[in-house]
Amino acid sequence: MSKNKSITTFASLAVLASSIGVVSSVSSVAASGATASNCTTSALSKVTSPVHITYWESTAGDNLKAMKALVAAYNSSQHKVVVTDVNQTGGYTDTWNAYTLSGGNGANVFMDDMNNTQAHVDSRLTTPVADCVAAAKFSTKTYLPKTISQQTLSGNLQALPYSASVPVLYYNQQAFTAAGIKTPPATIDQMTADAHLLTVAGSKMSPVKYSDGMSLKNDPWWLELWSAMGKAYYVDHQNGRAGRATSVSFNNARNISLLTKLQNMVKSSDAKSYSRDGAGLAAYNNLFAISSDKSGMTIDTSAAIGTIQSYLPLFKNVTLGIAPLPKLSASDNGGLQPGGNALSLSSKNSALENAAAWNFISYLESATNLASWDASTGYVPITTDAAKAKVIATLWKKKPYYKVAYDQINTGGASNATVGPALGDYYQVNTDVANSLNSLLTNTSVDPATAISQAASTANGHISSYNSSL
Repeated sequence: MSKNKSITTFASLAVLASSIGVVSSVSSVAASGATASNCTTSALSKVTSPVHITYWESTAGDNLKAMKALVAAYNSSQHKVVVTDVNQTGGYTDTWNAYTLSGGNGANVFMDDMNNTQAHVDSRLTTPVADCVAAAKFSTKTYLPKTISQQTLSGNLQALPYSASVPVLYYNQQAFTAAGIKTPPATIDQMTADAHLLTVAGSKMSPVKYSDGMSLKNDPWWLELWSAMGKAYYVDHQNGRAGRATSVSFNNARNISLLTKLQNMVKSSDAKSYSRDGAGLAAYNNLFAISSDKSGMTIDTSAAIGTIQSYLPLFKNVTLGIAPLPKLSASDNGGLQPGGNALSLSSKNSALENAAAWNFISYLESATNLASWDASTGYVPITTDAAKAKVIATLWKKKPYYKVAYDQINTGGASNATVGPALGDYYQVNTDVANSLNSLLTNTSVDPATAISQAASTANGHISSYNSSL
């Protein structure tokens, strides 16, 4: 899951939210001609020439290769639809910005961050996939409950979950052995202790190793995830799902404790702070710190596993270990909210474009193709059917650590606390948190309570401004 740093205001495209139920927001309006009946395969039956549609996605590295292969396979599998794959190199935020600036005309189907769905609803630039799910009798029963609940706003499934990921603890088993660490840490306190053991053990080696102990990425996603693990809310009105979010809820004692612990690791020189930004692989310098023996462990998205595997043969000094994200408290039982992306339909699609776009989505979301995508990338199978596929079963048996993220998503059940925030200005609030987290971990004189309070104040201002513009 990528968290990006820029946001373009599109309030002029939004409409006043008036529906409050299990979740808040306005349902998207259907496009002219793009009705539910047009989502079925029969809508394409009389086509005499291919329907051309555009697909925007934000994959990178080896994941991009896997995506290109799937699109090519789809185009070769039938003759009714031709998909043009446009890779948005700026990530989810830039993709959404470009899409809104195009007035919804840039792409017929596009990939976006799972947590940005409220903005889709507010903009009226997407059509709920619930329309197509109903018309095509497409079953969502095998989807992991958290992924479906995350995309359900105003009682409608707005986008179809596609790629799910969670953060995991990556560690070098060789480093752990050298430091006398027998099992990966289950809590942040244990993680802190292990980082110190790595630093001490590495200082006695020649040349010195593990001088960072742990490479700690400055990712605002962490605040959402550790909140969900404790079944705490990130924003008010039960994460914006029992009413429109009007302010953040993350400014609390639990998160002050979390940030204090993380900062103390940097203060004691048992961890080094790394930026979550950067083009291409630069965003993963925390992982490369392990390969160069600067650190023994880090936290990052499970979606990086595929890329890591492709580089791993180059580093004989690393034996990969993957463990669940350490808990803030041993009693935390919420599991992790899914990160990743979902696929959305443009509300500007014509009837045939909508049918073609849904046909393409259905292809990508088949159990076989989901399993192929997940096995190639390290993303979590989002359906139990995909999880049962031979390629996944074989992978999990050969490399059990691929299953760690799947088990974490399936822990704790789906609730408003564990499926993440429904927040219209999600990307901006994400940036506000990122700025405070960066200052906290790069300047250890910054007080954690002050930093989180400032993040909350800035984010509340942006939320208020966004809501008042609808």
